[in-house]
Amino acid sequence: MATLRLKETGKCEKCGKEFHQHTGRRESNRWCSRECFYATARIYKICPTCKDEFYHLKGKIRVFCSKKCRQEGNGRIYHAQPTFKGERHITGRGYVYIHSPDHPSVQGKPYKRVAEHRLTMEKFLGRYLHPWELVHHKSEDKEENQIGNLELWSKGHPNGDKVSDVYISEIIALRQHISQLESELAKLKS
Repeated sequence: MATLRLKETGKCEKCGKEFHQHTGRRESNRWCSRECFYATARIYKICPTCKDEFYHLKGKIRVFCSKKCRQEGNGRIYHAQPTFKGERHITGRGYVYIHSPDHPSVQGKPYKRVAEHRLTMEKFLGRYLHPWELVHHKSEDKEENQIGNLELWSKGHPNGDKVSDVYISEIIALRQHISQLESELAKLKS
């Protein structure tokens, strides 16, 4: 079991008390105790179904206090996800999604949205993408979905390969075969 070395003292973000910070625990160096951490991390709400107070931690979005209340109130008070009709939606990871109920990749799924970078690549290629084809952002900016910033990859990326790199030898071989067939065709015509 590794022992934690003490670092310099720091001030608690909640109560202001000075405490000894630990190396190796960067996140826990912001609070002096678990009570102070939970006091800053908890978000208190009122359940719209039963009107009881409950809490959830930051980053975990909850509207109802329990599954029972969610089932009772889901249809009349709260809709779990917006419809995204005709609008762009940016996820927490930074990807842009477009509402596309007629797209083949969303058939049978409850949420009818497709990543904008996939739609852009499909429009450029003139066909739907296969499930194993991935679209990579060259600039790492996930909101920049112009065709100049996108690359088509196969398999899983970042360990995958660019489609152009994977098939380049096959394309060269096919071109040689086509030129050979054209020369044979020209001999047969003459």
